[in-house]
Amino acid sequence: MSKYKFVLAALSVFALFNTVLLVFELAGYHPWTSGNTSSYSFNPPPNSALASLASLQGGSYVLAPISWGFVVGAWLWRGRVKSQWSRLGLTEDLFRLLTKMRGSGTRTSIMEALETPKDRFQLSKGLGLDWTTVDYQVGVLLKYGLVIEESAYGNVKLYKLTPIGEVLLKALKEMESKEGPLRSPVPDAPYGP
Repeated sequence: MSKYKFVLAALSVFALFNTVLLVFELAGYHPWTSGNTSSYSFNPPPNSALASLASLQGGSYVLAPISWGFVVGAWLWRGRVKSQWSRLGLTEDLFRLLTKMRGSGTRTSIMEALETPKDRFQLSKGLGLDWTTVDYQVGVLLKYGLVIEESAYGNVKLYKLTPIGEVLLKALKEMESKEGPLRSPVPDAPYGP
């Protein structure tokens, strides 16, 4: 499950919980107090967990609409990013490849370094990455058509961004300048051969 789906699910559960508490409050039903009276001011809850639920129920007039606002906001944000991506003619698979999947930070760093043609050794030294990691990630970028071999000198191959790779990198930079970081801040683990 992606982080976005997890956050959206957690926000939805919280909003549903607050909605149930709001319905209880509107109906005058207070299951957290002893005696289930319509007012818990005379019968305090027997423990702190029930006291917390009673106070949440009392604040449900405010919490329920705010929590549903967060759900709608998260849903709209996702749609906005997806529509910006689609407007450029890019697929969601490419978006996930460069923002969500394992190694996305490394792939994006390689693409940024390939604004001028380089070979794999130059990429490895310039980015401070293991050569096998660079080799693997360049292979992935070649597979998706984001990078091409510009020229070869013996066994040394120079790589550069394709036009779609340039558009993709530009779109990522624009969205990150507006939305904040899209890539995971967790460093990528090296890949084996």
